[in-house]
Amino acid sequence: MKPPVRSASVPRIAARQAGIALIAMVAFLGIVAAVFVVRSLNADTLAAGQHQRTAEALQAAREALLAYAATDANRPGALPCPDIDGDGQSLPGVEYTGSGCQSYIGRLPWRLLRIPELRDASGELLWYALSPEFRDAGPLAGSPPFVNPDTPAVLTIAGLPGTFGAILFAPGQALQQQARSGPGANALVNYLDGVNATPTLVFSAGLPGPAFNDRLLPVSGTELVAIAERRVSREVTAALTAYFDQYRFLPSPAEFADVQCVNADFVPPNGCLPVPGVLAGRLPGSVSPAEAYSLPGSPWPNSALLRGESVLPAQYDLAWFQLQRWREHVVYIVSPNCVGPPATNCTAGTLRLRGAAGTVDDARFAVLMAGPAGPGQVRTSPADKSTFVNYLEGTALSAAQALAGGTVPTQIMVPGGTIVAAPRTN
Repeated sequence: MKPPVRSASVPRIAARQAGIALIAMVAFLGIVAAVFVVRSLNADTLAAGQHQRTAEALQAAREALLAYAATDANRPGALPCPDIDGDGQSLPGVEYTGSGCQSYIGRLPWRLLRIPELRDASGELLWYALSPEFRDAGPLAGSPPFVNPDTPAVLTIAGLPGTFGAILFAPGQALQQQARSGPGANALVNYLDGVNATPTLVFSAGLPGPAFNDRLLPVSGTELVAIAERRVSREVTAALTAYFDQYRFLPSPAEFADVQCVNADFVPPNGCLPVPGVLAGRLPGSVSPAEAYSLPGSPWPNSALLRGESVLPAQYDLAWFQLQRWREHVVYIVSPNCVGPPATNCTAGTLRLRGAAGTVDDARFAVLMAGPAGPGQVRTSPADKSTFVNYLEGTALSAAQALAGGTVPTQIMVPGGTIVAAPRTN
């Protein structure tokens, strides 16, 4: 009897089945991998979206603070006290105590800033730390701080250069030990992490981890001062322009060394007088034609900002220029043909300014903001404040010194970074 014959197709069928199984396995693994990749991409996309949402909230808050600093009625450059009870406000008797803040770290007072309720990606309100000297404390209680180019910013972030006037915080999701409801709803330690949760001047922007997820965005003191200087330069320019429109001439500057212009809440009567022949110096305090030039007529009724005279406390906003010591930081330059009384042929000025901010060929006057003290500049004593050297540098310094002596340079080169207002002839 013949042995059974094994068909050759059997191994081929087995091989085919094994191949199909292998293909199925590869396909299955591919599907698993694809699902993993899609989930990973979704997680990355979600994380990126959350990061962006938080970044946008911080940036919106930063812009709101800068806008507040630019428009503050009596302390350009100042910022409100942080909100300590979560109502979005910053109120006398609550956030304000005397002339200071109840706390220099708290939530962002979004209602006071007139912005929407800003939250980070975890849904938490933003927090905010303030450098004490930049506070906008109420003017009627105690002695308010000076906010001007000499105001020190004292907040720092570990590992970052410079000092900051304010720092914004996105607290992120609550960590294991943080309870954000009930008695701890407004407690700093339940929102910020590490050194950020202690009242201090030094903060951390560490990497995210199990014990830290704060995100920070600072506002430098230099930036707040620059914003204030732009505001001040506009205010002074408007006051001088109004003076010229009324009298058709401009006052001479006071001598830069005149101590009656500085270190006082108010300019003394008949103090800080304009000096004929001086073309660069302090903005004079006595600018009424009747007072400064012994001309007939009533005192000039307009800008208290220029006069720096005493006013009632309720009228503080009329004298902030003097009270915040801004007269110390303005260098006033005037064209010789526009100084009076009377002005001689002042259809156009003769001042020619060149600088990063642009070119002006026919300015009647110019206002230079001195900015923060640079290396070697000291502004402590009246003697320190009596010299251009402690306020200006380079070509601006040499031009001011020449103009103070009555000489007009062919052109005035203004260094980059110097805020200058030089309106063209109307």
